Amino acid sequence: MNDTLRRLLTSATKAELDRVTPEELVAPGKVSSPDDARLVKAALYLKHGHLEDCHKIAQQVATPTGSYWHGIMHRHEGDISNSHYWYDRVGNHPVLEAIGGYPRDPATEQREFDLLLDHTLRQATR
Repeated sequence: MNDTLRRLLTSATKAELDRVTPEELVAPGKVSSPDDARLVKAALYLKHGHLEDCHKIAQQVATPTGSYWHGIMHRHEGDISNSHYWYDRVGNHPVLEAIGGYPRDPATEQREFDLLLDHTLRQATR
């Protein structure tokens, strides 16, 4: 994880998130999966409560990881049935397996976010 991403995870304004590019978020790695690089930006929007911006990105990525971020976003907005729908679309995913299924507590939710962000970064630059 580079310094830009680390800083934006800690604190970021909406304007900063809007300006940062997916390429900046995965540097010095080279983007090999543009969809996954965009999902890194979706994760930042989610982290800072900009759910609609996260949703706009996640709903455009028709992969298990895109569905996963989409499901987390709906859980954060309180639409649990829609969240379960998107989790069902994820299928077998290493992060979901690592946390033991749909998270039931805040500690597991944080672990899920951290693991999924790490996974998404690796996929973006594989």
